[in-house]
Amino acid sequence: MKNKKVVVVYYGNDWKKAVPILSQDTRKSFEDWHVRGLGKGVEMYRASFAWFDLKTGTFKKSWAYRDGKWKKSGKPIKPDLIFDKITGKRDYRLFDKKMEISKKVKIFNSPLFRTILDNKLSQYLVLSEFMAPSYVASDEKETREAMKKIKSSKVVLKPIYGSGGFGILIEEKNKIKLEKIDYPIFVQEFIKSEKGIPGFSKKKEVADLRMVFMNHELVFSLSRIAKTGSLFTNFHQGAQAVIVPEKSIPKKAKIMADKIVEKLKIFPEAQYALDFIFTNSGNPILVEMNTTPGFDLLYVVGDEKIKEKNFEEFIKILK
Repeated sequence: MKNKKVVVVYYGNDWKKAVPILSQDTRKSFEDWHVRGLGKGVEMYRASFAWFDLKTGTFKKSWAYRDGKWKKSGKPIKPDLIFDKITGKRDYRLFDKKMEISKKVKIFNSPLFRTILDNKLSQYLVLSEFMAPSYVASDEKETREAMKKIKSSKVVLKPIYGSGGFGILIEEKNKIKLEKIDYPIFVQEFIKSEKGIPGFSKKKEVADLRMVFMNHELVFSLSRIAKTGSLFTNFHQGAQAVIVPEKSIPKKAKIMADKIVEKLKIFPEAQYALDFIFTNSGNPILVEMNTTPGFDLLYVVGDEKIKEKNFEEFIKILK
Protein backbone atom coordinates (compact mmCIF):
# COMPACT_ATOMS: atom_id res chain seq x y z
CA MET A 1 0.00 0.00 0.00
CA LYS A 2 1.22 3.48 -0.85
CA ASN A 3 2.69 5.49 2.03
CA LYS A 4 0.61 8.35 3.41
CA LYS A 5 2.20 11.81 3.32
CA VAL A 6 1.77 14.24 6.23
CA VAL A 7 3.08 17.79 6.08
CA VAL A 8 3.50 19.77 9.29
CA VAL A 9 2.98 23.37 8.29
CA TYR A 10 4.45 26.49 9.94
CA TYR A 11 4.81 30.19 9.14
CA GLY A 12 7.94 31.84 7.75
CA ASN A 13 10.79 30.88 5.47
CA ASP A 14 13.71 28.81 6.78
CA TRP A 15 14.85 27.43 3.42
CA LYS A 16 18.31 29.00 3.66
CA LYS A 17 19.01 27.50 7.09
CA ALA A 18 21.13 24.38 7.59
CA VAL A 19 18.40 22.76 9.69
CA PRO A 20 14.84 23.78 10.57
CA ILE A 21 13.57 24.60 14.07
CA LEU A 22 15.79 26.58 16.46
CA SER A 23 14.91 24.74 19.67
CA GLN A 24 16.94 21.54 19.93
CA ASP A 25 14.31 19.68 22.00
CA THR A 26 11.57 20.63 19.53
CA ARG A 27 13.74 19.62 16.57
CA LYS A 28 14.57 16.28 18.17
CA SER A 29 10.89 15.62 18.83
CA PHE A 30 10.05 16.14 15.16
CA GLU A 31 12.96 13.94 14.14
CA ASP A 32 11.45 11.23 16.32
CA TRP A 33 8.12 11.60 14.50
CA HIS A 34 9.75 11.43 11.07
CA VAL A 35 11.60 8.23 11.99
CA ARG A 36 8.58 6.74 13.75
CA GLY A 37 6.38 7.52 10.76
CA LEU A 38 8.55 5.71 8.24
CA GLY A 39 8.18 2.54 10.28
CA LYS A 40 4.40 2.79 9.94
CA GLY A 41 4.02 3.77 6.30
CA VAL A 42 3.74 7.49 7.01
CA GLU A 43 6.10 9.97 5.39
CA MET A 44 6.42 13.08 7.55
CA TYR A 45 7.49 16.45 6.10
CA ARG A 46 7.79 20.07 7.25
CA ALA A 47 6.91 23.03 5.04
CA SER A 48 6.12 26.70 5.22
CA PHE A 49 2.50 27.70 4.68
CA ALA A 50 3.75 29.95 1.86
CA TRP A 51 5.08 26.98 -0.09
CA PHE A 52 1.61 25.54 -0.78
CA ASP A 53 0.40 25.84 -4.36
CA LEU A 54 -3.39 26.10 -4.32
CA LYS A 55 -3.72 25.24 -8.02
CA THR A 56 -1.91 21.90 -7.79
CA GLY A 57 -2.70 21.07 -4.18
CA THR A 58 1.01 20.51 -3.48
CA PHE A 59 3.85 21.98 -1.46
CA LYS A 60 6.49 23.23 -3.89
CA LYS A 61 9.31 22.34 -1.50
CA SER A 62 9.74 20.79 1.93
CA TRP A 63 12.03 19.51 4.67
CA ALA A 64 12.28 15.88 5.74
CA TYR A 65 14.41 14.06 8.31
CA ARG A 66 15.87 11.02 6.59
CA ASP A 67 18.89 8.79 7.32
CA GLY A 68 19.87 10.85 10.36
CA LYS A 69 19.85 14.23 8.57
CA TRP A 70 17.48 17.05 7.68
CA LYS A 71 17.17 17.20 3.91
CA LYS A 72 15.62 19.77 1.58
CA SER A 73 13.56 18.77 -1.41
CA GLY A 74 12.39 20.90 -4.31
CA LYS A 75 10.14 18.10 -5.50
CA PRO A 76 6.40 18.88 -5.09
CA ILE A 77 4.71 16.97 -2.28
CA LYS A 78 0.99 16.19 -2.48
CA PRO A 79 -0.04 15.61 1.14
CA ASP A 80 -2.75 13.32 2.42
CA LEU A 81 -2.95 15.49 5.55
CA ILE A 82 -1.70 18.90 6.65
CA PHE A 83 -0.95 19.26 10.37
CA ASP A 84 -1.35 22.95 11.27
CA LYS A 85 1.32 24.14 13.74
CA ILE A 86 1.21 27.84 12.84
CA THR A 87 1.15 30.18 15.86
CA GLY A 88 -2.31 31.35 16.83
CA LYS A 89 -1.73 35.08 16.31
CA ARG A 90 -1.93 34.46 12.55
CA ASP A 91 -5.23 32.54 12.63
CA TYR A 92 -7.52 35.33 11.44
CA ARG A 93 -5.10 36.60 8.81
CA LEU A 94 -4.67 33.16 7.27
CA PHE A 95 -8.18 31.83 7.84
CA ASP A 96 -9.56 32.33 4.32
CA LYS A 97 -6.56 30.68 2.67
CA LYS A 98 -6.64 27.79 5.14
CA MET A 99 -10.29 27.20 4.31
CA GLU A 100 -9.50 27.19 0.60
CA ILE A 101 -6.68 24.70 1.16
CA SER A 102 -8.94 22.49 3.29
CA LYS A 103 -11.16 21.96 0.23
CA LYS A 104 -8.23 20.24 -1.46
CA VAL A 105 -6.38 18.69 1.51
CA LYS A 106 -7.60 17.81 4.98
CA ILE A 107 -6.15 20.13 7.65
CA PHE A 108 -5.68 19.02 11.26
CA ASN A 109 -6.45 20.90 13.52
CA SER A 110 -9.26 22.43 11.45
CA PRO A 111 -9.08 26.17 10.69
CA LEU A 112 -12.40 26.64 12.49
CA PHE A 113 -11.12 24.96 15.65
CA ARG A 114 -7.88 26.95 15.65
CA THR A 115 -9.44 30.33 14.92
CA ILE A 116 -12.28 30.01 17.41
CA LEU A 117 -10.28 28.60 20.33
CA ASP A 118 -6.69 29.75 19.89
CA ASN A 119 -6.79 32.97 21.88
CA LYS A 120 -7.31 33.49 25.60
CA LEU A 121 -10.34 35.74 25.18
CA SER A 122 -12.23 33.21 23.04
CA GLN A 123 -11.32 30.41 25.43
CA TYR A 124 -12.73 32.41 28.33
CA LEU A 125 -15.98 33.09 26.48
CA VAL A 126 -16.43 29.34 25.95
CA LEU A 127 -14.91 27.94 29.16
CA SER A 128 -15.24 30.72 31.76
CA GLU A 129 -17.07 28.46 34.23
CA PHE A 130 -13.82 26.53 34.72
CA MET A 131 -11.44 29.52 34.84
CA ALA A 132 -10.46 32.33 37.21
CA PRO A 133 -12.45 35.59 36.85
CA SER A 134 -11.05 37.46 33.84
CA TYR A 135 -11.53 40.62 31.80
CA VAL A 136 -10.25 42.07 28.56
CA ALA A 137 -8.80 45.61 28.53
CA SER A 138 -7.90 47.79 25.57
CA ASP A 139 -6.24 50.66 27.45
CA GLU A 140 -5.09 51.87 30.88
CA LYS A 141 -8.57 52.98 31.97
CA GLU A 142 -10.14 49.60 31.19
CA THR A 143 -7.27 47.82 32.96
CA ARG A 144 -7.83 49.87 36.13
CA GLU A 145 -11.55 49.12 36.02
CA ALA A 146 -10.85 45.40 35.55
CA MET A 147 -8.40 45.32 38.46
CA LYS A 148 -11.00 46.91 40.74
CA LYS A 149 -13.27 43.93 40.09
CA ILE A 150 -10.54 41.40 40.87
CA LYS A 151 -10.38 40.30 44.50
CA SER A 152 -6.76 39.14 44.67
CA SER A 153 -4.01 41.65 45.54
CA LYS A 154 -1.93 40.26 42.70
CA VAL A 155 -3.15 40.25 39.13
CA VAL A 156 -2.16 38.30 36.01
CA LEU A 157 -1.84 40.23 32.76
CA LYS A 158 -1.59 38.16 29.58
CA PRO A 159 -1.38 38.88 25.85
CA ILE A 160 -4.52 37.72 24.02
CA TYR A 161 -2.29 35.44 21.94
CA GLY A 162 0.89 33.71 22.99
CA SER A 163 2.44 30.70 24.65
CA GLY A 164 5.50 29.76 26.65
CA GLY A 165 4.76 32.34 29.32
CA PHE A 166 6.17 35.12 27.17
CA GLY A 167 4.64 38.56 27.76
CA ILE A 168 2.82 37.48 30.94
CA LEU A 169 3.05 39.71 34.02
CA ILE A 170 2.18 38.53 37.54
CA GLU A 171 2.40 41.42 39.98
CA GLU A 172 0.79 43.34 42.83
CA LYS A 173 -1.86 45.67 41.45
CA ASN A 174 -0.24 48.81 42.85
CA LYS A 175 3.15 48.00 41.31
CA ILE A 176 2.06 47.58 37.69
CA LYS A 177 3.13 50.33 35.27
CA LEU A 178 0.14 50.40 32.98
CA GLU A 179 1.73 52.79 30.49
CA LYS A 180 4.21 50.05 29.53
CA ILE A 181 1.56 47.44 28.75
CA ASP A 182 1.08 46.31 25.16
CA TYR A 183 -2.70 46.39 24.65
CA PRO A 184 -5.14 44.70 24.34
CA ILE A 185 -4.51 42.61 27.43
CA PHE A 186 -6.25 39.81 29.30
CA VAL A 187 -6.66 40.66 33.00
CA GLN A 188 -7.05 37.67 35.29
CA GLU A 189 -7.45 37.05 39.01
CA PHE A 190 -4.35 35.57 40.65
CA ILE A 191 -4.95 32.14 42.15
CA LYS A 192 -2.70 31.03 44.99
CA SER A 193 -1.35 27.64 43.99
CA GLU A 194 1.44 26.69 46.34
CA LYS A 195 0.97 22.93 46.65
CA GLY A 196 1.10 21.75 43.05
CA ILE A 197 -1.00 18.72 42.11
CA PRO A 198 -2.81 17.26 45.14
CA GLY A 199 -1.46 13.84 46.05
CA PHE A 200 1.31 14.00 43.44
CA SER A 201 3.55 17.06 43.76
CA LYS A 202 6.20 17.57 46.39
CA LYS A 203 5.49 19.97 49.26
CA LYS A 204 5.49 23.70 48.42
CA GLU A 205 5.98 22.99 44.73
CA VAL A 206 4.58 25.46 42.20
CA ALA A 207 3.41 23.07 39.50
CA ASP A 208 0.57 22.63 37.01
CA LEU A 209 -1.13 19.70 35.32
CA ARG A 210 -1.21 19.47 31.52
CA MET A 211 -3.59 16.92 30.03
CA VAL A 212 -3.02 16.29 26.31
CA PHE A 213 -5.89 15.01 24.16
CA MET A 214 -5.99 13.57 20.65
CA ASN A 215 -9.49 13.45 19.18
CA HIS A 216 -10.89 13.97 22.69
CA GLU A 217 -9.08 10.95 24.15
CA LEU A 218 -6.51 11.57 26.88
CA VAL A 219 -3.13 10.50 25.50
CA PHE A 220 -0.80 11.58 28.31
CA SER A 221 -0.47 14.02 31.19
CA LEU A 222 2.50 15.79 32.67
CA SER A 223 3.31 18.32 35.36
CA ARG A 224 5.48 21.35 34.77
CA ILE A 225 7.33 22.45 37.89
CA ALA A 226 8.42 26.08 38.23
CA LYS A 227 12.02 26.79 39.10
CA THR A 228 12.68 28.03 42.64
CA GLY A 229 11.28 31.51 43.22
CA SER A 230 9.24 31.55 40.01
CA LEU A 231 5.49 31.40 39.46
CA PHE A 232 5.87 30.33 35.82
CA THR A 233 5.39 26.65 35.00
CA ASN A 234 6.27 27.09 31.33
CA PHE A 235 9.06 24.92 29.95
CA HIS A 236 10.51 27.93 28.12
CA GLN A 237 10.67 29.82 31.43
CA GLY A 238 12.96 27.26 33.04
CA ALA A 239 10.37 24.83 34.42
CA GLN A 240 11.02 21.10 34.65
CA ALA A 241 8.51 18.45 33.63
CA VAL A 242 7.51 14.97 34.77
CA ILE A 243 4.94 12.53 33.42
CA VAL A 244 1.80 12.20 35.56
CA PRO A 245 0.29 8.68 35.43
CA GLU A 246 -3.45 8.74 34.77
CA LYS A 247 -4.09 7.14 38.16
CA SER A 248 -2.40 10.14 39.82
CA ILE A 249 -4.65 12.75 38.21
CA PRO A 250 -6.94 14.17 40.92
CA LYS A 251 -10.58 13.11 40.54
CA LYS A 252 -11.80 16.73 40.50
CA ALA A 253 -9.49 17.51 37.58
CA LYS A 254 -10.75 14.48 35.65
CA ILE A 255 -14.36 15.55 36.18
CA MET A 256 -13.62 19.11 35.04
CA ALA A 257 -11.65 17.89 32.01
CA ASP A 258 -14.54 15.60 31.02
CA LYS A 259 -16.94 18.55 31.05
CA ILE A 260 -14.59 20.64 28.89
CA VAL A 261 -14.05 17.78 26.44
CA GLU A 262 -17.81 17.40 26.01
CA LYS A 263 -17.98 21.03 24.87
CA LEU A 264 -15.10 20.54 22.44
CA LYS A 265 -16.58 17.42 20.87
CA ILE A 266 -18.52 19.64 18.50
CA PHE A 267 -15.28 19.29 16.49
CA PRO A 268 -15.01 15.57 15.52
CA GLU A 269 -11.19 15.68 15.41
CA ALA A 270 -8.81 17.88 17.35
CA GLN A 271 -5.57 17.89 19.31
CA TYR A 272 -5.27 20.13 22.35
CA ALA A 273 -3.92 20.43 25.87
CA LEU A 274 -5.77 21.55 29.00
CA ASP A 275 -3.60 23.25 31.62
CA PHE A 276 -4.79 23.24 35.24
CA ILE A 277 -3.52 24.68 38.47
CA PHE A 278 -4.96 23.84 41.88
CA THR A 279 -6.02 26.13 44.68
CA ASN A 280 -4.46 25.52 48.07
CA SER A 281 -7.67 23.71 49.00
CA GLY A 282 -7.22 21.32 46.06
CA ASN A 283 -9.75 22.62 43.55
CA PRO A 284 -8.72 22.65 39.86
CA ILE A 285 -8.74 25.87 37.83
CA LEU A 286 -8.34 25.83 34.05
CA VAL A 287 -5.53 28.22 33.17
CA GLU A 288 -5.89 27.84 29.41
CA MET A 289 -6.11 25.36 26.58
CA ASN A 290 -3.46 25.02 23.90
CA THR A 291 -4.49 24.07 20.36
CA THR A 292 -0.91 23.38 19.29
CA PRO A 293 0.73 21.59 22.25
CA GLY A 294 4.39 20.99 21.51
CA PHE A 295 6.09 17.62 21.19
CA ASP A 296 9.24 18.73 23.00
CA LEU A 297 8.14 17.99 26.57
CA LEU A 298 6.92 14.53 25.65
CA TYR A 299 10.21 13.84 23.86
CA VAL A 300 12.19 14.93 26.96
CA VAL A 301 10.21 13.19 29.71
CA GLY A 302 8.08 10.52 28.02
CA ASP A 303 8.99 6.85 27.77
CA GLU A 304 8.74 4.82 24.57
CA LYS A 305 5.28 3.50 25.40
CA ILE A 306 3.79 6.99 25.75
CA LYS A 307 5.56 8.33 22.65
CA GLU A 308 4.28 5.40 20.62
CA LYS A 309 0.72 5.86 21.91
CA ASN A 310 0.80 9.56 21.04
CA PHE A 311 1.91 8.87 17.46
CA GLU A 312 -0.54 5.99 17.02
CA GLU A 313 -3.44 8.19 18.07
CA PHE A 314 -2.32 10.82 15.58
CA ILE A 315 -2.08 8.52 12.54
CA LYS A 316 -5.56 7.17 13.18
CA ILE A 317 -6.68 10.38 11.48
CA LEU A 318 -5.26 9.01 8.23
CA LYS A 319 -7.37 5.84 8.29
